[in-house]
Amino acid sequence: MPWNDNKGGGWTPGGGGRGPWGQGPGNGSGGGRGPNMRPPDLDELFKRLNEWLKRIFPQQTPRGVMVAGIGGIVLVGWLLTGIQIIPPAEQGIVLRFGEFVQTLEPGFHIRLPVPIETVSRVNVGETRQVNIGFRASAEGERVSSSNPARDSLMLTGDENIMHVTFTVQWQVTNALDFLFQVEEVEHTVEAVAESAMREFVGQTPVDQIMTAKRGKIESQVRDTTQRVLDAYKAGVTIIGVSLQTTQAPQEVVDAFNDVQAASSDRDRKINEAQKYANTVLPRAKGEAAKIEQDADAIKQQAITLAKGEAQRFVSVYDQYKSSPQVTRERLYIENMQRVLSKANKVILDGRNGQTVLPYLPGLGLRPTHPPTVSQPGTTGGAQ
Repeated sequence: MPWNDNKGGGWTPGGGGRGPWGQGPGNGSGGGRGPNMRPPDLDELFKRLNEWLKRIFPQQTPRGVMVAGIGGIVLVGWLLTGIQIIPPAEQGIVLRFGEFVQTLEPGFHIRLPVPIETVSRVNVGETRQVNIGFRASAEGERVSSSNPARDSLMLTGDENIMHVTFTVQWQVTNALDFLFQVEEVEHTVEAVAESAMREFVGQTPVDQIMTAKRGKIESQVRDTTQRVLDAYKAGVTIIGVSLQTTQAPQEVVDAFNDVQAASSDRDRKINEAQKYANTVLPRAKGEAAKIEQDADAIKQQAITLAKGEAQRFVSVYDQYKSSPQVTRERLYIENMQRVLSKANKVILDGRNGQTVLPYLPGLGLRPTHPPTVSQPGTTGGAQ
């Protein structure tokens, strides 16, 4: 059965007088839901509206009343354009016929309607980010730039090529300057930061970019970018610059790795040599200091002994001048004592009587027979 066939053909007789759509024929008195429902009569509606307006505004024609009503609605809508609600973290810049009038802080404000005054809103609380050398995907993953030769390939201070990517975080601090001083502020921030990064990378060797001077480069790029944007009156503040990738391009990565390995070997050998020098030099210095101290000690000892001998000689000479004979005898005895003390002999004087020498501990000798006793007036010796 065609969809527009309302005759109910093919419908079973037991359907209770209902059509194929489950509804019976309507006669206009069943709520207007029958298949024979007629559309509303517009002429009748306008007639009733005119009668209602005549009762309310008996002195006006219906057309004039309708025009006045529409005009009132338009006027109210126009006046409502002057109501401004500034959300938190935003500022509104009010322009009256294109001239700056006032900056609106967050809250409810009533201004003159458009086009007398227009309000431009700027988010000053949002931290914005520019990615240079790469782009972020919808999932937040980092994707390489489609034009790496322009965006991220940079020449270093030692004439190497580096793949450098970084991010710049910035925030609007002056809404008026942000809107009217610089066109396309985000692109300006990107261009200035990239130029500053190329400048400092071009002054720094490749190994220092990857290690020691990484933080210094970030600080220098941030300060330089901020100084240039302040000169442009861009109305933004650079919060931070963060290096993301500092590596060699894929085409020269093997050669770059060889250079880095050679540089590492060089540094390792330098460190080993420095370690050896730090071990040997203190030891040599210690030994040299010990030799100097020993020499000083020997020198002082020799000087002291020489002074003592000289003083002794002077004292002996003084005694000799006063008592030559006594001094001569004493010197003889002292010299004999010094010489004979080293000899392995014992000399006995037997002039005054018999002397018995049963044991000589100094020589380790024990006599096997009584010693010979010398006669008075003679000198004997025993060995």
